[in-house]
Amino acid sequence: MALAATPTAGPSHGGLAMTVNSAGGYDSINQYEENAEHLRQLFSQNKLVSFSIAHIACSAGSSSGDNYMSVVKRVTITQAPDKELDQELARSEIVTVIVKRQIASLSRRQLYRCEEAFSNEISAYRHLTPLLNAHSRHQLFPVCHIAESQDRRDPEGGEPIIVLQDLKALGFRMRDRLAGLELNDCLLVMKKLAQLHAASLAAKELESPSFELEAKHLQEIVYCDEATDFYATILDTSVQQALESLGGSNVDDSLTTPIRLLEEVRTNLFGKLKHEINATAEAPNSVICHGDLWVNNIMFRSEPEEVIFFDLQAMRRSSPVFDILHFIYTSTRRNLRDVHTDTLLAAYSEALGQELRHQLGDTPAADRVENLCDAFSLQRLSAEYVRQVHYGLAIGMWILPAVTFDPDNLPNLDVMSEQNLTGKEIKCTQTLTSEYHLRIRELVMEFYELGYLQMGE
Repeated sequence: MALAATPTAGPSHGGLAMTVNSAGGYDSINQYEENAEHLRQLFSQNKLVSFSIAHIACSAGSSSGDNYMSVVKRVTITQAPDKELDQELARSEIVTVIVKRQIASLSRRQLYRCEEAFSNEISAYRHLTPLLNAHSRHQLFPVCHIAESQDRRDPEGGEPIIVLQDLKALGFRMRDRLAGLELNDCLLVMKKLAQLHAASLAAKELESPSFELEAKHLQEIVYCDEATDFYATILDTSVQQALESLGGSNVDDSLTTPIRLLEEVRTNLFGKLKHEINATAEAPNSVICHGDLWVNNIMFRSEPEEVIFFDLQAMRRSSPVFDILHFIYTSTRRNLRDVHTDTLLAAYSEALGQELRHQLGDTPAADRVENLCDAFSLQRLSAEYVRQVHYGLAIGMWILPAVTFDPDNLPNLDVMSEQNLTGKEIKCTQTLTSEYHLRIRELVMEFYELGYLQMGE
């Protein structure tokens, strides 16, 4: 999740494997350690594997800079050999899963609302994904094996845990965040996003009481009163960075007007987004949104061609257009947006209609299908996209430092959080790259040339 203005610090640990310490376990010295006996019992109780476990080992589940709000581990489970079989013939089965834990730093948890985010993700996997999966023909998220807010055997001290299917073992891979996605990948994402939102609409139509009950388990973790002071400051810092970047390259005064207009948009930008996101949560055509859909939270597979979303910490109920804007303005380059934005919106609208007709066609809600499809027609979707487009500008400025960061110059968020518990003095300490300055100029000039910066309230 990229909610901070800076990516997480730490050494590169992409291929480092460490055996679990059965005595010590989870601590700040080695964030990838786990208590082997604890995991053995947990996996056995939840019937995660059908065999006797001989060995458990942990390694980093994500590369440096890929994860901000939690610790992601890849856990390898090895089968104990069958004593009744000839040892030369016996083959040990190996299963890998992804384990998510909270970050060790308590000050960073508090400052960045990591505990609220982790709790919301547990609620998403426990309450929303089963309902959404029941109303979709497609796999939307990794299978969740375990999602517990505390250890049931140790309620006083047990840390929350999420255990997920290892998508990498199934051939899924992340794309290079810096390159930006190509059209085919974007079309896959838009279709999968439409399938997610269609599952939400179908669940609401067919199981309204259950849907409303389960949706109430989600909590807004960014655009809420409790987080306003901190995240409004973070967003404003991101806008200030963008303005300074534009000012530094405004040698011929060609950026003077865009800078002035961006300054005007900056006024209470967080408050306006907060109002719209919360207001649309109550709208008739609101859906369960991923909430943080960018290239770091998406995995792709070539054979068969497929895409899956993960990292549900910001899952919320709101207008589907926020997911669309979030994805487009964090994960694509301007040259693709200039040519293919309408193509992407059309693909979304078509895929959503197909899913709704399939899910609702032979149900008591069949007479509602065409009205729902009309509500998400390309014309209506495009109008809502433009109406909420400042969200795309804001999230672009917010996340571009994380997209374009220098992996050799990562700031230490733990140290920053210990120095400042309120968030009012947060400043970006990383060295912004030439790629960042290029992308910011592209983004702001795109909004200026399309007339979006000139849009009133």
